[in-house]
Amino acid sequence: MTRRRPPYIPQRRPVYIGCEGASEASYAGLLQDMIRDGNLAVHLVIEELGPGAGDPLARIDMAVRRLAHLRRTRTAPAERFALLDADQAVRDPQRAERARRVAADNNITIIWQDPCFEAVLLRHLEGHATRRPPDTPEAGRALVRAWPEYQKPMPRAGLARRIDRASVLRAAAVEPELEALLLCLGLI
Repeated sequence: MTRRRPPYIPQRRPVYIGCEGASEASYAGLLQDMIRDGNLAVHLVIEELGPGAGDPLARIDMAVRRLAHLRRTRTAPAERFALLDADQAVRDPQRAERARRVAADNNITIIWQDPCFEAVLLRHLEGHATRRPPDTPEAGRALVRAWPEYQKPMPRAGLARRIDRASVLRAAAVEPELEALLLCLGLI
């Protein structure tokens, strides 16, 4: 009697996403759901870089340490991204420049959220793709006006009630760094 071979299951390609905080981690989780729904052979390694880190350089340093740990325990993903708020980079341009260099030296692509995550999230909503709030407080107010149910940090299930694949593609059309991430993931 012959044994049946199990079906071939392609190995999922890991992609690292370091997230400034819980909001970005929820968003990355939403992207993972879209990857799963699209039956794409990609797995996101999502890590929140907020606790214990303050500015972009501290967060990139934390990402480098976590990637080194992944390398010791298993293979660290070759494709690496970090979602960071641009308003933090403006506060200390020298440390932001060092963060860019450390990220480049460690093959991490920084996706600068201008000025913050809430502004980028606003650009996901229909009719708001070109909105560019001048600062973080105005971005938060504009997002709540357009999406009254929004609460920070919104869990991924809450994001999924309003943000779908078309919304993500809408934002990527005006956010080149987000578009690069989506291309890497196979969502575009």
